[in-house]
Amino acid sequence: MIICPVVVFAGSDVGNASVKTANSDSKAGQKVALVMKALSNPFFAKMEKGAKDYAHKNGIHLEVFGVERETDVQEQITIVKRLIQQKYPAIVIAPADSKRLVPVVREAVDKNIVIINIDNALDKNTLGEAGIKVPFVGSDNFLGSRMTGDYVRSKLPKGGNVLYIEGIRGNENADLRRDGFLAGISSAPFKILGTISANWHADEAMNQVADFLSRTKESVDVIACANDVMALGALQAINAFMEGEKRPLVTGYDNIPEVRSELFNGNIQATIEQHPEMMGAYGLKLAVQSLKGETVPVYEPTPLDLVSFDTFGKKVMLSVSNLENPFFTTMVDGAREAAELHGMTIEVVDAKNDNARQLEDISTYLEQGMDLFIVNPTDSVASGPGIELANSVGVPVITVDRHSIDGTVAAHIASDNSQGGRMAAQYIHENFPDGCKILEIQGILGTSAAHERGTGFNDYFREYKGFDIERVTADFDGEKAKKTVREMLGQGRLYDAVFAHNDEMIFGALTAFQESGVAALPILVGFDAIDKVVDAVKKDVISATIAQKPYVMGGMAIGVAADLLRNMDVKSEIRVGLQLIN
Repeated sequence: MIICPVVVFAGSDVGNASVKTANSDSKAGQKVALVMKALSNPFFAKMEKGAKDYAHKNGIHLEVFGVERETDVQEQITIVKRLIQQKYPAIVIAPADSKRLVPVVREAVDKNIVIINIDNALDKNTLGEAGIKVPFVGSDNFLGSRMTGDYVRSKLPKGGNVLYIEGIRGNENADLRRDGFLAGISSAPFKILGTISANWHADEAMNQVADFLSRTKESVDVIACANDVMALGALQAINAFMEGEKRPLVTGYDNIPEVRSELFNGNIQATIEQHPEMMGAYGLKLAVQSLKGETVPVYEPTPLDLVSFDTFGKKVMLSVSNLENPFFTTMVDGAREAAELHGMTIEVVDAKNDNARQLEDISTYLEQGMDLFIVNPTDSVASGPGIELANSVGVPVITVDRHSIDGTVAAHIASDNSQGGRMAAQYIHENFPDGCKILEIQGILGTSAAHERGTGFNDYFREYKGFDIERVTADFDGEKAKKTVREMLGQGRLYDAVFAHNDEMIFGALTAFQESGVAALPILVGFDAIDKVVDAVKKDVISATIAQKPYVMGGMAIGVAADLLRNMDVKSEIRVGLQLIN
């Protein structure tokens, strides 16, 4: 078997393993080629931008190539052959055909060129026959299309007649999208009128759908398309042949700009965002890692989002406890980007840690006709009346990061704060196995975050002797923490380790210790992984921080809001993973 410089596996069913790359004597810093499919497709324009942005940020020499139409397989093969002749060190490729590109990929591997496969996975059996293994970056096409199938089923629970428009038959992503959609609608009584291949092209889809509509005597309730370009072609045929008739529900895949306008108008009902910009960036990242001889994952997944007309134009209010905290500004950034993806209008309001102000904000924005509220409570109990006020007029509420003890919420999104507290305690224990003196700096008492982080931290130490924990409260405020710790140090009170319920407070504590002139800093552990604390960890002045993912939380809150606005079921409790950074 011939192994290319990156010894990894193609396909999305290989788990989360990683391997050490070969050729660590490296061609790092040399140019990388990105070879895409149809340059005319906006999907690949987004892929190109993602790769170029990553290249610019990381000083990589990137050159981009592509073909005019996705059926131009031979032209793409010719491009790769030319790159081999020009001795490009690495090629990132979105293959126009998952089988026919394998021989030329084998040629590149024979020349010791790094190959990274993105978007459309090269066929595993054909790769095996060629005796090579190639990494893959991309989304799960079966899952993505199943999401559109689930959406169609939620809109038409009694079933209906379906026409499915395929991509290039035999291409792995085309076949997976077809099979995923059919799996999504399988539990309802849908009748498949036909599956037609339009080879990813709008003009072929328009002609094929027009021909079908002119011949069929049955009603067509759904036209599902394997990409957005074909959905636009299908829409042209519908406009020509179904004027005045009940129009079918139309779905696509890729979330290109032209389809977004049709989603807003309600002419297309749903599509899938598979983040091609991440495919381009991740593909380039793996190529550079491979050239450096670094370990790379066997499969790098990119996320999927269902985007539907139901959310376009909807108004959401996000009430944040305190925007002076970088953690919450990052959360807002994630929410804003996700809101733009789903066509929502988002109003962000800062409660400034004032319970009465948050209640007043909710009341004010209810009068302005908000469709949904996302609340980061200032206090777990005090937030209840505002949430109940929204409930009373039928407006759903999602809480994020902090719980509300009173008030009914549709969903709660948060890190596992108790787990994070335990992780901090375990880290301190590992550094002081026989016990030590610990200062715990608590957040705002009454908030779920402070309660859960403190509970997890202290529950861990109940099993061990020799740990003396002293507690002070600094309300998640860095300046308060600095002042409190400075006063304690002035009284001659010293500690082996300090755990703060957020990073602002651990940074304040660090400043107090530095200004006091102590001979050696204690173990300092924060919570949130904000930029300045991560930098301090890298410089070895703060020992560790528990990394939450506020950007993910904000985006996830909007994603759950989108499902609620579609009248789809959501989980009542959603946990976001944590990581110790030390």
